[in-house]
Amino acid sequence: MKKLNFYLFVLSCIFLCSCQQDEMLTTNLQGRNDISVGNIVTLKSGIKVRKNGDKYIFGRDMILSPKQLKALDETGSIAGNITGELERNVSLNPVTNLPKNYDDLVQTRNMGIYPTPYNLWAMVRFVYDSNLTSTQRGYIKQALLELQSKTNLRFYNATGQPTRDPVYGIDYPYINFKSIGKSDVSYSYVGRIGGKQDVSLANFAFDNASLGNYGVIIHEICHAVGMLHEQSRPDRDNYVTINWNNLTDSGKEQFEKQGSNYFYRGDYDYASVMGYGSFTTSISVVNDIFKPMYTKKDGSYLYQGNTVSDLDRMWINYLYLPYVARSDVYSELDTVVYDGNNRQLTEQERLQLQAQLNNGNPNPPAGGRIPNEF
Repeated sequence: MKKLNFYLFVLSCIFLCSCQQDEMLTTNLQGRNDISVGNIVTLKSGIKVRKNGDKYIFGRDMILSPKQLKALDETGSIAGNITGELERNVSLNPVTNLPKNYDDLVQTRNMGIYPTPYNLWAMVRFVYDSNLTSTQRGYIKQALLELQSKTNLRFYNATGQPTRDPVYGIDYPYINFKSIGKSDVSYSYVGRIGGKQDVSLANFAFDNASLGNYGVIIHEICHAVGMLHEQSRPDRDNYVTINWNNLTDSGKEQFEKQGSNYFYRGDYDYASVMGYGSFTTSISVVNDIFKPMYTKKDGSYLYQGNTVSDLDRMWINYLYLPYVARSDVYSELDTVVYDGNNRQLTEQERLQLQAQLNNGNPNPPAGGRIPNEF
């Protein structure tokens, strides 16, 4: 216990120092009136972000954590200068997303900072905000179920449960789904940032869902699990033409390119739920709503997907595993598991993988599953 207390003390010191640095960066940016136009702020890296209240927003709908803002300011990438192949993180408890081994200082030190470039989850812990109607909750539920049916993503409904570990006093990472009413943008953070992070859904997200299109909700959830916009790919200019003359300053920011630390699979995905369509009705984005923001190279139009495409699924399935919610530390896999090419594993392959995750034991202990109703 003394060893654990020492590690938690070190964690607190690192976290406090980190927060102080983040506050200094935010204060410095707030003072940059000479390089801001309205609510558009130009960072040291040349990247433009939008300031909305006390939040900094990248690519129109991605809220930046203080760490991500600092990395984007200094390096031009929200992931900073982290390099190397992304791998599944199997060190986290799926239900809490806290390290399984509290004696591992390296893992503990990284909580809520950057263990991987996109702060991947084990299982995505979430709650429904009290401002949601029962109908809106139903639409979010359908989006979650759709993602679970097509990918290795799994979600744990922690609504009404504690948000802080009662033993160690550490905040659980979790998503808070909430309604923000009349707005032309929905918002999400990118990846697991630690503690509470909102997925803020505007009325139009639910209006689309009432027509059976959960694309906006799925889009923001995919941001939360680490995905960026398709039109931000470093190779996008080989596939699309940006109509810069029709974009306002606010519109241009959503076409900022990611030049480093951007993990993608396959060629440009015109069907991606993470890619915007050619047209928008938002007058804050374009000068003429009847002209496209961008087109394919042949001049034809793009249409945003209303669910995850095959390439979207490949990105998710390569980095995530479908865990079952349990009260113990056994890593149980759901009955359907995909590999990184969207191929469903055979039962033998699934059990082999489950054994690898559990020190050679393919059989989960009885009685460990816990209720998880959406």
